[in-house]
Amino acid sequence: MPGNGEYPVAGTYSEHLRSFLLSRGVWHRFIEFDEPVKTVEQAARKVEVEQIVKSIVLVDSNDAPLLVILPAKNRISYRKIKTLLGVKDVRLANEDEILAYSGFPVGGVPPFNPLRRALVDQEVLKNPTAIAGGGDINKLVELHTKDIIEILKPTIADLTHESR
Repeated sequence: MPGNGEYPVAGTYSEHLRSFLLSRGVWHRFIEFDEPVKTVEQAARKVEVEQIVKSIVLVDSNDAPLLVILPAKNRISYRKIKTLLGVKDVRLANEDEILAYSGFPVGGVPPFNPLRRALVDQEVLKNPTAIAGGGDINKLVELHTKDIIEILKPTIADLTHESR
């Protein structure tokens, strides 16, 4: 896995992810796009929206990073995460922090990365497979949801902002 200050060259992030998945015997399927996938709408051209999850890197008020995985169509609830973690605040990591903490660039962060503190929204468990960032910004990866849970051993909770 990328990390320890060694970042692969753009275009090879997905190869590092593939190596990790193969070394762990994790079933996966990469889905490649001709251009960067920056929105759910772009991803939905090739995959079902309900299966797409986003891996978000946050930093809490103690400057500790964490990974939050939730359905791509949902909005993150910072209030619920602060309450769950018992911290004063959480914020989105910036572009440099995302690369430093996860080893992957913005838009390519997969569920499997060096971050060991992880939260997964309970709605992610509704689907047998999840489609997530595939390492590079033009790739997604399909994974079995149970593998994400078994490997990450995350806290599972309601992390979604209610829209009214």
